[in-house]
Amino acid sequence: MDATGCSGRAQAAPPGCVPWCAAATLLLGIAGLAVTAVALDGDGQTVVDVVTGPDAEEAARRCPECGTRAPGVKEWVTTTPRDIYLGDRQVRLRWRKRRWACGNDDDCGRGTFTESLPAVPPRARLTARLRTRLGEAVGDELMPAAAAARRYRVSDRTAAAAFTAYADAQLADLDEHQDPVEAAGIDEFRRGIPGPAGSDGQARSQWFTHLVDLGTGGTLGLAQERTGEAGKSLLNGHESRLRYLAMDLSAPYRSAVPAGVTVVADAFHLVKLANRKIDDAFRRLSYRTEHSHEDLGLPRPLHYMLRRNIESLDPGHLDTIITALDGDGDGQQIAAIWIAKEQLRALLALRITKTHVSPAPSQVRDKLAAFYLWCADHQDIPEIKTLANTIEKWRRPVIDAVLTGYSNAKAEAHNRTAKMVARTARGFANPGNQARRVRMATTRAARHSRKPRPEPRPGQRSRKVAMAP
Repeated sequence: MDATGCSGRAQAAPPGCVPWCAAATLLLGIAGLAVTAVALDGDGQTVVDVVTGPDAEEAARRCPECGTRAPGVKEWVTTTPRDIYLGDRQVRLRWRKRRWACGNDDDCGRGTFTESLPAVPPRARLTARLRTRLGEAVGDELMPAAAAARRYRVSDRTAAAAFTAYADAQLADLDEHQDPVEAAGIDEFRRGIPGPAGSDGQARSQWFTHLVDLGTGGTLGLAQERTGEAGKSLLNGHESRLRYLAMDLSAPYRSAVPAGVTVVADAFHLVKLANRKIDDAFRRLSYRTEHSHEDLGLPRPLHYMLRRNIESLDPGHLDTIITALDGDGDGQQIAAIWIAKEQLRALLALRITKTHVSPAPSQVRDKLAAFYLWCADHQDIPEIKTLANTIEKWRRPVIDAVLTGYSNAKAEAHNRTAKMVARTARGFANPGNQARRVRMATTRAARHSRKPRPEPRPGQRSRKVAMAP
C-alpha cells in the first residue's frame, strides 16, 4: 500500500520525505509536485500533501538570481497555496519544501531561497492555474469579479488582479499576432450613467470609441472620448491594409480617416435620421388628427406608425394613414417627409445584403436622383431641406454604402455588449478595467480560434466535415 492508502507499489521517496503516489500525482496535474497524502479538512477542502518531485528537484535547487546550485539545506518550511476545484471540493496544497542557502556569497546578494515552480511561484497564496481560472471566469465567462471571488474563496482584489494579468497577457498576444483588416467600423458608446449637468446645462458623459473588424467582428481597439483624435489613435497601424471604414454620420470620425480609405455611411443611421425628421415635423406642427389612433384603427399613434417600413404596414392601416394625412396641409407636409424617407430606403434597398446582387452604378444614380427630385419639389418644408443637405454632404459615403454593402452593424452590436459588461462590473469599472473587459468580451471568438486544438486519440472519429471542391 502506498502513501495515500491506495493499493499498489509506492514510488521511491525523495531524500528526507515519504514515498509518493504516481496515480494521485497524475490526478493533481501540477508538473514538479509529487503527492504523498490526501485528506479532508473541516472547511470541506481537499488537503493534498506534496513534495518537490525528483524531475524538478535539480531546477528548484538553483538560485533564482545567480543560478548557482545550492550546496546544502538550511531548513524545511511548509506553504499552503490554494488550487482549483477537483469535483465539488477546492484543493489546498500542503507543500513541504526546502529552504536552500545560496553558496555564492561574493556575487549574489541573496542569502537563502525556497523551492519554487512555474505552477507555484515563490510566496504565492494561489497556484498559477487558479489565477488563470479566475481570469477566465471574469474575462471569458463575463462573471463579475466579486462573484468569481466568492466562487473560488478569494478576495475581490485578488480576483481583480488575476483578471488584469490574464487579460493583459491575452490581449497582448492577440495584438501581436493580429492580421491586418480590410474593412472596419468605428462607433462610440457611453461609459456609465451621465453625470450632473455643467454650467452649460448639458449632462456630463464619458465615452469610449471602439474600432471593430467587420470581418471577424472582434474589437481592434478602444480609446476614451469620442473625438477625431481618438479615432486617429485607433486607426494608426491599420492604414496600410484598411480600405473601408463604416461609421454613422459623424464629422469628427470622418476627419480622422486616413487618405485612401473609403468612408461608408451606415444605412441604419441614415434611416434613423429620416425618422427623426418625421418626429421633428410632428413637434413643429403639433399635428393631431380629429380622432385618436384607436378610432382610426391604428395599433399605435400615427407618428410611431410612420417609423415603420411601408412594406411592413397592413394594407388597411396604410389606407387609413394616407386618408388621415391627406386631410389638411399639416398632414400633407408630414406625408411628404414620410415619402422622402421611403425614397431614401429605396436607394438603400439596392445593397447586396438585401438583393444578393451587386447593384449597377446607374441604378444607384437613378434612385439618388429620384430622392433629390422629390426633396427639390418640397424644399419649402424645413425637415426635407435639412435631410437633403445632410445626404448631399455624405453623398459619396452613401453611394459607397450601397455599392459595397458594408454597414456598422457589428460595431452597434458591440455597444450592447459593452453596456452589459458595464452593468455586471459591480465596482470594477474604472476606464482601464472596463476597456479590458469590453475587449475580452468582444474578442472571444478570435482568441479561441487561435488556441491549438488537441490531436484526436487513436481510433477517435474526427469531427471535420468534408467540404465540396
